[in-house]
Amino acid sequence: MARYVELVVHGGDRDLKGYLGGYLTASGTTRLVFADDAGFHIQHLRERIRHHGQVQHVIVQEADVARVRAALAAAEPGFRFEIKEERPLETAHFAFEFETPSRKVAGQLKALLSNLPAGARVEHYAPEEKSTRDAEGTELYTPEHDYSFKGRGEVLGPVFPVVDARAAILAIDFTRCDEILVDGV
Repeated sequence: MARYVELVVHGGDRDLKGYLGGYLTASGTTRLVFADDAGFHIQHLRERIRHHGQVQHVIVQEADVARVRAALAAAEPGFRFEIKEERPLETAHFAFEFETPSRKVAGQLKALLSNLPAGARVEHYAPEEKSTRDAEGTELYTPEHDYSFKGRGEVLGPVFPVVDARAAILAIDFTRCDEILVDGV
């Protein structure tokens, strides 16, 4: 299983994202994830107080850490990026839930949850599908839909597959995901 590292970097959001985005394009680094963009749970105020200013959380695979470290060290002095902390990460998880009256959306959810990114898995999944023939048809006021699909569960696994699974679930209507929580080594 690929290991990951969370780098807590002191530096402005726009500068750091632009700089590391350019670095990623020019180097062999496979991927960087900014915790804010991906939906990770970060206690911002506490982090800023502890590190005396604005910090960004960047997640990279363990194999790419040395290259990212070198890139940050080689940045122009005007950027003033500084790695404040490094934390090894192994896995991540988040809870999700959905409720839809759409058979099309239900099909999308079923397909996605049965074919998550490699390494990610669903646990505590409790779907509930209901069809009501009495509610079929179009009426001005319909207190009940003729179909409903709802459920909740948790996605667990290596960090990047969990990030990808969360993004895919949120891209489907009628879904809600909690923030991603990480587990260290």
